[in-house]
Amino acid sequence: MSGHIENLDQKQQEILNEFRKKVANVLPQDQLDDDYFLLRWLRARDFDLQKSEHMIKQNCRFRKEWKIHRFLEEGLPELWRNYYPGGYIGQDKEGSPLFLLNIGRFDVKGMYSSMRPEQMTKCSLAVSEKGMQLCEEQSKLLGRKVEGVTIIEDLAGFSMRGFYRPAMGHFTKVNPSLQVVQLFEDNYPEFMKHIFIVNAPRIFYILFAMVKPFLSQKTKEKIRVLGSNYKEVLEQYIELDNIPKALGGDLVDKDGDPNCLAMTGHGGEIPISYYLSELTNENDRPLDDYCSVVVARADTLKLDYDEFKTDYHNIAFGVIKVIENEDGTAEHYEVIPVMRRNSQVTLEEGSYFCEDAGKYILQFDNTFSWINSKNLHYIVEVLPPDETITDDLETMA
Repeated sequence: MSGHIENLDQKQQEILNEFRKKVANVLPQDQLDDDYFLLRWLRARDFDLQKSEHMIKQNCRFRKEWKIHRFLEEGLPELWRNYYPGGYIGQDKEGSPLFLLNIGRFDVKGMYSSMRPEQMTKCSLAVSEKGMQLCEEQSKLLGRKVEGVTIIEDLAGFSMRGFYRPAMGHFTKVNPSLQVVQLFEDNYPEFMKHIFIVNAPRIFYILFAMVKPFLSQKTKEKIRVLGSNYKEVLEQYIELDNIPKALGGDLVDKDGDPNCLAMTGHGGEIPISYYLSELTNENDRPLDDYCSVVVARADTLKLDYDEFKTDYHNIAFGVIKVIENEDGTAEHYEVIPVMRRNSQVTLEEGSYFCEDAGKYILQFDNTFSWINSKNLHYIVEVLPPDETITDDLETMA
């Protein structure tokens, strides 16, 4: 396959050698020496040297600002472990990790109502991090490079109830915001090897048509929506002992369940007791504690984060770090993505530990709303670099 290590033409080899030099100052030596790793980024940008260099440098910044190395160490919250119906269940015939997602058992509304946007984003990215870790383990076990993950998405039981419109803005690229799809495609190139969708009801095709424009061409080419003969297709890529019995294979979990729910998380409807608490007069701080402002329709408010709320309608919020480059230009990087927050329902609270001195912008974004202005109440506190505070923040981060 063109662009892979075993099939590079002379020009691609020259670009690879030059790319290695270009990123020598941002990558550790083991990644610089790994042609497989470097070629993933080059293929993602069609061997455009400048775009590939920018992409990998942005990834280094992303991993630092999001503290990606902590994702697997901290573990996933109980809610996600139990009610996100997806998990790694084995390998395909080439040794790549196999991920099963029972979308029909995913309570999107419940998850969206029970977790803050950053939590959901981190959990989603942790799934990718786990897949990369499994690829490395398989590479060592098999004595050859294993790249990419094979995914089975089972839509049995899926209905319109699984489509929750407010969550669409979180999982797709709406406006310039960094949403899950964009974060995934920009930071995990060539992660998905195959995506097999089975048991798709008619409504899926309508919803998929809505999501498809947000996917890159490379991602769309890896998606296969299988018909009633899905078992025969799956067997071409996966051994029967790694295909769940419910999908025509031989795999069951420790409880003998043919759907392998013990391996993926059982999913299902999330109890309302998990939902984030609604704003009430009893738990509100006095309004005098807040600064108040009206953010006009189709407008933004930028402040040079502690908590905020809005009356009646939601608003997007994020924290932007201003990075001064050596050439005198400035780059704005979203250390907390600008995403819609249901601050009319739940008080938004949080903090960001500024490891680097510099300028940070708190941005409230109402550009998505062409009808409603938003009444915003917020409190912002900047804490000094006291050692005790720093230790507390590092523990929280």
